[in-house]
Amino acid sequence: MIEKDQGEINEIVYNNTVYYNGKYRYYPTITGLMGLLDEIISSNSTTDYIRITPFYINEKLNSQIEFEEYMFFIECRDWLDEKIQEKHIIECLNVPDTPRPLNDLRIGTVLFPLCQNYDVASYKKALEKYKEILGELILKMMEIAKSEMRLKEEHLPFGYFCFEIHSG
Repeated sequence: MIEKDQGEINEIVYNNTVYYNGKYRYYPTITGLMGLLDEIISSNSTTDYIRITPFYINEKLNSQIEFEEYMFFIECRDWLDEKIQEKHIIECLNVPDTPRPLNDLRIGTVLFPLCQNYDVASYKKALEKYKEILGELILKMMEIAKSEMRLKEEHLPFGYFCFEIHSG
């Protein structure tokens, strides 16, 4: 049973990712993710964190691939400055056991933002930046999926991206 955390954003995430009274988890596609992000942005609130991990499923091959290096993770803290933000991004980019490290600081600043607790403006801005770059990320992830899963033209219509979403 999946428990619902307190708070408006946590309720939005729960309502968009869980079904059958919390017994099962739903993983939104790109369209569902965009709707969920819009709902969170319009809530004018923050939460401790949101983690969005993309993955690609291909039904024809009965296979999937997760993209931890393209995970979006926003965290709110009591206090932060530019040095803390920079150190956080570098730590997130330099994960030693990641099979495909992301060495792109520009993308890293979008995927791993920090904001101050209850700073709704910076929270919304970080989510908007993620929405803006998502198209670029999907193309990069598709290239990786094609290569690592050895996708052929006839496999492509049977595949789709989904997102595992957690908040707290």
